[in-house]
Amino acid sequence: MERTKILIFIVVSYISANPLLTDVINEFQTDTILGQKFEFHPIQYGFEIPLLNTRVTTPAGTAYVDTSITNSPYGYTAIDNSMLNGSFYLPLTAGYIYVYLYDYFTDFISYADTNNSPILSPPMGASASRFIFILFNNPNFFLDWYIDHTPTLGSENDDYPGCVIQGYVYLNGVPVESAEVTATVIDSIVTQGPFYKTCTTYTNNNGFYTIDSLWPLRYWMTASFGGYQPSGELSPRLCALWPKNLNFNFVGVDNNLSFESVSGPGLYVYPNPFQNYLVIKYEVRNPKFEINPNSQIPNTILKIYDAGGRLVKQFNHLTNHQFNYVLWYGDDNSGCRLPTGVYFVRLESEWCKQVEKVILLR
Repeated sequence: MERTKILIFIVVSYISANPLLTDVINEFQTDTILGQKFEFHPIQYGFEIPLLNTRVTTPAGTAYVDTSITNSPYGYTAIDNSMLNGSFYLPLTAGYIYVYLYDYFTDFISYADTNNSPILSPPMGASASRFIFILFNNPNFFLDWYIDHTPTLGSENDDYPGCVIQGYVYLNGVPVESAEVTATVIDSIVTQGPFYKTCTTYTNNNGFYTIDSLWPLRYWMTASFGGYQPSGELSPRLCALWPKNLNFNFVGVDNNLSFESVSGPGLYVYPNPFQNYLVIKYEVRNPKFEINPNSQIPNTILKIYDAGGRLVKQFNHLTNHQFNYVLWYGDDNSGCRLPTGVYFVRLESEWCKQVEKVILLR
């Protein structure tokens, strides 16, 4: 019985003495005219939190909350110079805020890199705000800082701008007008908000597209036009502060480069995507093979092009039997390693022409 009492006493003492409330800074403002302050807003804690003697450190030095105030359950407190003893200054170009109260909470914000997103210092008349979103089957909050051009200290942040992804669609290096570009979120999100999970747009006459009002998540991007097979790519995780650029490069038909697939025997590649090497199998129907199985395969060449249509590798004099393979190690004709990207393997023969799209990963 005594053991149980002691254990309960220890647990209760620990909980009451050290709740470890973190991530308490919800917004901060650097405007010397409108005022320099930050919003203290712990999330979903249902009890009062004393703020007296809270330490606030900025590049100007350390100040202390000298006012006997408490943060109400589930509430917020806007802290400014009037509540502090000492200097409280946030520079417009670079800086940080460190807020700490022994046994209660600690939070740190840097203009350069905070939590998940790099942020700029807020310009005059603006504040930096934190947007919180939740994914299915993930117990953690995801925090995305952004510049709020209409300061909302002391109110809910309902003006989150959403994320932007943009870029160009090219065919043989030429911008494509009216290409269809679609963004589809690949993560399951539970947070409410007026943002797109799926959105389709079209390129302008310069081949440019832009999609805004997206979640700070990853999207599967596809582009298509005409009779070309759609091209797809996974975007990086988006951030409200920085638009992401993603271009689509199609290689099409011209006099020197035909990417039309043909039926029947031809080209087989694996693994795809690949990292170390690609196995390129080719099969050519040589009419002379029936007469002489050891006959050579004249005028058969394997060529590899990058996404811009430039020839990067060529295998000549494929003179083995009807079915054979070569290994490509992701290098060019000079033996230099090629970067991650999309490449096209083309088999050119008197009896067969075929192209396969491959992805090189580094």
